[in-house]
Amino acid sequence: MKKQEIVRVIKDPEQLELFKNPNYSRILSILRKGELNIKEIHKLFNKDYEDKKTLSTIYRYMEKLLENDLVFVSREERKKRHLIESYYQRTALFFTFKDKRSEKNVVNTVSQLLQQMYSLDEEKGRELTELIQQYSKNVHQCDKDFYEKHGEKILNLEKQYGFEVVREAVKTVDELLYFKRNPELLEKILKILEG
Repeated sequence: MKKQEIVRVIKDPEQLELFKNPNYSRILSILRKGELNIKEIHKLFNKDYEDKKTLSTIYRYMEKLLENDLVFVSREERKKRHLIESYYQRTALFFTFKDKRSEKNVVNTVSQLLQQMYSLDEEKGRELTELIQQYSKNVHQCDKDFYEKHGEKILNLEKQYGFEVVREAVKTVDELLYFKRNPELLEKILKILEG
């Protein structure tokens, strides 16, 4: 039987699109509670939610999540008349995202913004872009390591503050720790900006 990972980096464009869809992301959020069957997911999905969905719609959503390896059947239980009820879990407690197209655009945008703010010439602009690319590449591995090391603390804070707030907090803390461990990169970036 498959086991849930602590952290999984999502790179596949189709998987990334599912996270952007509120219906799929809502189910993945519900499954943070743990192992649930379709009826339990359906009940939680529609609770305090204006756009109610039918049970068959939730089944279709789950099929798509299964196809994309974002959830898995964690166990099956035999019910009356030989019916089998499946229970589902997320494939990982935490998902982090690496969209190469978006990442490249963000790196270029950050670089261009800093170049304009600090009136950098073309050569300094190229150096800055390379450093920001290096940072962007390295921070994703640190992100994964951070979730693996501090996952339990993060889950406890999510109960208190919610997923979105904690995700942003983790991102900030992770970036600060990255620069603490790699001060030379920050020094190089600041040297370029300060001229």
